[in-house]
Amino acid sequence: MRRTRTGLLLALVSTLVGASPLAAQVAPTLTGSTGLFELNNAESLPSGRFSFSLFYSQSDRSAAASVVYPPGVDDPLRYGYGKLGLTAAFGLLDNWELSVTAGQTNFFAEDRAWSGVVGGHERASGFRHNETDKFRIGTKVVVNPRTKDLVKVALFGGIALATQSKNDPNAFSTYRADYDFGISGTYGVATVQMGYLLAGDQGEDYDVSNELRFGLGFGVPIIKNTLKGIFEINRVMYDGGTTKPDPYSEALLGARFGIGETGIVAGAAVRANIDRWVKYGNSPSNIGGLVQLSWSPQPPAEEEMKVSAAAHEAPPPPPAPAPAPEPAVAPAPAPPVAEAPPPPKPETSTTDEILFDTSKSRLTNIAKAILDGVALRLKNNLAATCTITAYTDPKEKGDHMKLAQGRADAAKDYLVKRHGIDASRIKAEAKGDAEAGGDATRNRRVVVNVAFP
Repeated sequence: MRRTRTGLLLALVSTLVGASPLAAQVAPTLTGSTGLFELNNAESLPSGRFSFSLFYSQSDRSAAASVVYPPGVDDPLRYGYGKLGLTAAFGLLDNWELSVTAGQTNFFAEDRAWSGVVGGHERASGFRHNETDKFRIGTKVVVNPRTKDLVKVALFGGIALATQSKNDPNAFSTYRADYDFGISGTYGVATVQMGYLLAGDQGEDYDVSNELRFGLGFGVPIIKNTLKGIFEINRVMYDGGTTKPDPYSEALLGARFGIGETGIVAGAAVRANIDRWVKYGNSPSNIGGLVQLSWSPQPPAEEEMKVSAAAHEAPPPPPAPAPAPEPAVAPAPAPPVAEAPPPPKPETSTTDEILFDTSKSRLTNIAKAILDGVALRLKNNLAATCTITAYTDPKEKGDHMKLAQGRADAAKDYLVKRHGIDASRIKAEAKGDAEAGGDATRNRRVVVNVAFP
């Protein structure tokens, strides 16, 4: 067990040394859904995106009192619980994601005069056991994803399917499914959560206690987009059961690091069972930890910024001044030479294209970056005007002219509200499927033309 803890600390140090900048730091929890380490926050994967994570976690727990063995001098039974797991999540919608978790669990205790119940099974003295953990399928929905400057709220739940046989006397978990559900709220860097686990019973003779869990977590940026400090504290209480363990509080302190621009995020934390430490001292040790390596996807190639070459052209130089009139010929005064009128200024323009998700009129971050460039051109030349023309793909759902107009208005509103451009300088129009081609992605576009008179 000491070697395990040493390995966790070494992994934490090596992760810190290898950290480097990253475009984003969104990562899954140990159950697969987006969040901190164990707490679900009110964020979710974008629609159509995946995330994956490989982790090892070790925590220290106390068993329920035995109903078979007499009390031991070292009771209650205090054991370690470790899990090597793999998670995956998928964004069904921008505010709704599914997740799965699978892995291998390890139960171990030192050889002492104690006994207790672990997962509905009577255990005594020392032991070490490995088994396949229950397979969890979960979901999370952010109920108010568009809320700004207020608490975002998420609902979550899942089912953990049993992997052990009813007739296996060595199993540590039950052969029935567990169900969990809860609610979490996020405001700024803070997240609070309440969850309830309805544990599957162990046959007719023994009922396993359910778990009520309260959590508070903070994800504080230390180096923007690179290093985030994470602190969580969870309070676990037990409900029902033939016998039940004592409630406990567990604290986690760690960090999450971006590795390059690959979308890979590494995290590590030290965790401590506070109640066990206060009541029974530090033998056996109450310190555990976790390490995690996850991947959050980058934007697909079809969403890359498409800016025409004209958008990068420098504005034309001002016309050369007209030649000065020639001096009069002496001695007789000559009529003054009329100044030639300046040549007309050529009209120039720039054209940009921004793309939209299927049947959506919401601007992506890439679209906003393109419009930031458009706004800069309009601010640098107050005589310039802008025309926004929106299109749709024939396969999109709903009223195509209404969808196209919504896309044009979204681009115009961004220029007006975000950058303060005069609305009278911007014309927004919809053409629907009028110029649809074979590329469905490009059909879902808005063309932004800036004219310099």
